Amino acid sequence: MNGEATDREEQTPSAAELARTKATAFLRAPRSLYLWALAYLRPYKLLVATILGVSGLEVVLGLLKPWPLKVLVDEVLAGKSSLPFFGDVSAAEGLLLGCAAYFALHVLSEINAAVHTQLQVGIGQRIVADLRRELFAHLQSLSLRFHLKRGTGDTIYHIENDAYCVEGLTMSGFVPLVTAGSTLIAMFVVLWRMNWQLALMAVAVVPALYLVNRVFMERLIERSEAVKAVESRGLSFVQEVFASIRVVKAFGREEHETHRFGAQVRDVVEARDKLTGQESIYVVSINAVTTLGTALVLYFGGRRVLGGQMSVGELLVALSYVGSVFQPLSSMSRTLGKVQGALASARRVQRTFGNEPEIQDAPHAIAAPPLKGKVELVDVSFGYEASRPVLEHIQFVAEPGETVAVVGLTGAGKTTLVSVITRFYDPSSGEVRVDGRSLRDSTVRSLREQVAIVLQDPLLLSGTVAENIRYGRLDATDAEVEAAAKAAYAHDFIQALPQGYATRLGEDGTQLSGGERQRVSIARALLRNAPLLILDEPTSALDARAEAHIFEALQELMKNRTTFVIAHRLSTVRRAHKILVLDGGRIVGRGNHEQNLDSVPLYRELCQRLAV
Repeated sequence: MNGEATDREEQTPSAAELARTKATAFLRAPRSLYLWALAYLRPYKLLVATILGVSGLEVVLGLLKPWPLKVLVDEVLAGKSSLPFFGDVSAAEGLLLGCAAYFALHVLSEINAAVHTQLQVGIGQRIVADLRRELFAHLQSLSLRFHLKRGTGDTIYHIENDAYCVEGLTMSGFVPLVTAGSTLIAMFVVLWRMNWQLALMAVAVVPALYLVNRVFMERLIERSEAVKAVESRGLSFVQEVFASIRVVKAFGREEHETHRFGAQVRDVVEARDKLTGQESIYVVSINAVTTLGTALVLYFGGRRVLGGQMSVGELLVALSYVGSVFQPLSSMSRTLGKVQGALASARRVQRTFGNEPEIQDAPHAIAAPPLKGKVELVDVSFGYEASRPVLEHIQFVAEPGETVAVVGLTGAGKTTLVSVITRFYDPSSGEVRVDGRSLRDSTVRSLREQVAIVLQDPLLLSGTVAENIRYGRLDATDAEVEAAAKAAYAHDFIQALPQGYATRLGEDGTQLSGGERQRVSIARALLRNAPLLILDEPTSALDARAEAHIFEALQELMKNRTTFVIAHRLSTVRRAHKILVLDGGRIVGRGNHEQNLDSVPLYRELCQRLAV
């Protein structure tokens, strides 16, 4: 399955539901990208009405701006002593009034343009922020399977870059289109009253403009989408390399990765070159058509001036009106890369919203009551692909407060087993029950809130130590955070940090040792105080001394909790109440350490391979 295939993922925030609802119209009608984008303007109706009003004033000022020039040419410079609205004036007064009107109209137009830009940027940033929130919420709701296949870089590119598509299609597309259309209508009406032949000449090129757009539109969208796909892969590559920088340096592969990155950059350059070539041809075509329209008006208007049927000032007004329409059309052609890039991004965003949560609350699901911790797997089978089962006919019961260890060779299905218990995945057959209730009868959020997880490689945030521990329960007090750290044997080394609990850890807490990071992770789980605990090989990456400290913290964490421990080091599971031995997705042994040693050959083999 790729990132574009429809996944059924786990449900979380309501913003994700809203985004999928907005996407539905597009999925039914693929040509409604603009309508989908315009839907994001609804919460800002007042601001949109204001900017449309400003755009209307822009049209009015555009109609008025050439008239002072006409008066100067046809009245003042022609030696006439009477001016419209002013009556009889001297030539000097007429010249002053005409220049003052010209200056005032142009200054007002510039102020209006500045207000328009401020409104346009403000609305654009707001709708981009809205789409980003919805994308972020929706992407979080999708399963681990989706994110593992898609890659972090592409997800980041979606949120940081593709989200600008709504601004590109609305504020950089819709608003200029409304302004140009309004100007076209107003210009046509005035020109028609002045000279209907010139009005027809001005609009004669509109069909040609439509034809040019029709020819280039789909081609440019495809080119833009190809560029974004290549750039997204490049971002994924950079993220992967720097996330694995220790491995790169350990093997001395800097030059090798630089060479690979160079290939990625060349792909981006090649894709950009192809897009730019298409855009250049499009711009030349648009400008040729608009220049032809201006030339036609100039030619036929000039003939009428020579024939005494039109004044020079009227011709200047006509040319100004034609330019006021063709200029925004020409500008839109120069920014076509942004508009077409927005269309390409919108397609990518729509495909993302088309991925539905795999794990969703059933219609009858209710919030889970406080759990006691009895876990039952009843004939559970699961596979990431239908033809390749990972778990087959798993059946066992964990009583409240028991510790259940899960051991087996690599690939036996250990992590998948606990992922089914935490409902990261739903079994393809069978049922998982907690306290006698099927997991499907409870909401996902209410179940996850009663599960704590400690991973082999503890994942820490870039905030402070206190913030990392408080992530287990966001409303915890400082005293509760400190108590959890003490129980996890982390308080002493935290106090020794430069700012103690206020020390910022940086990305993934790399300034701490592996054992220290693990103890912070255990403190976080302790603070959560959940009745179900998952320990996914929490000590396998540590040395014996660090493991001893962690083991003490784990014993505190496991008290009075139903605990599932995945471990390669059997020393961490010998005290478990039950040890499940997995082989090829099946349980081949169950019992305590001594019972499995007596009856399960694979368990004896594991004990011989690994230190007990």
